[in-house]
Amino acid sequence: MSTKLSIYPQEDSPALLAIDEDEKVAYVDGAPCDLTHQEFSLLQELAQNIDRPVSRAELLRQAWGYVCPGETRTVDVHIQRLRKKLGFSSIETVYRQGYKLRAQAVC
Repeated sequence: MSTKLSIYPQEDSPALLAIDEDEKVAYVDGAPCDLTHQEFSLLQELAQNIDRPVSRAELLRQAWGYVCPGETRTVDVHIQRLRKKLGFSSIETVYRQGYKLRAQAVC
């Protein structure tokens, strides 16, 4: 099953983000985005919770499979890399809650 999202970055023009869950590939404006397996899992988890903050602990459980992660900066580092690779700031940091993907589903 493929999930397609329309992402509205802070700029005036929207970018289209398509996530092919079967092929494990993300496309930004039709071009494949070179994501690692972990970055794709993180993006997929955020996409399944559009516009809802997801805590670091929940992301570690869902995207990494960690049960009791403790204190780690892994999520923050991967979010930073993901933002850079996507090329727009649609992943927001929600103070004391985690991260959310600001998007609107297209199909």
